[in-house]
Amino acid sequence: MIQHQVTIHINRPVEQVFAFLADSKNLRLWQSNLVENKQLTEGSIGVGTRFREVRRTGPRQSEIQAEITDFEPNKYFATKTLTKPQVTVSYTFENENGGTRLTYKFVMITSGFMRLLEPLISSSIKKDSNSDYEKLKHILEHQAS
Repeated sequence: MIQHQVTIHINRPVEQVFAFLADSKNLRLWQSNLVENKQLTEGSIGVGTRFREVRRTGPRQSEIQAEITDFEPNKYFATKTLTKPQVTVSYTFENENGGTRLTYKFVMITSGFMRLLEPLISSSIKKDSNSDYEKLKHILEHQAS
């Protein structure tokens, strides 16, 4: 199993940070390995919303389909892959010093050959996500209000 967490303070109100992260059109602005993403279900985002993503993993690309499993505006949302490997991702938003304390949690269940590659995969995920969240912070703190 691979687990990673990033907690970061963003000098923007929770409502702005939540709205930016919950809008799938913004994902490619700050997620370095995201090549494509598309919402597969109709309507507004919420529990049950399904989406497809293509991510660059080293020299290859991999496609996943996932679903939002929890969604509480301005507080929390979580996703779970419908394809292998099983990955759950959650975002928690808290008011902190006039801004937002954002906590991102990533958990991947590995099996078979992938289990042998856990140290390499884990290192890559940590490096990319730490860099991505610094980019997210920069984008949100420097955009016009």
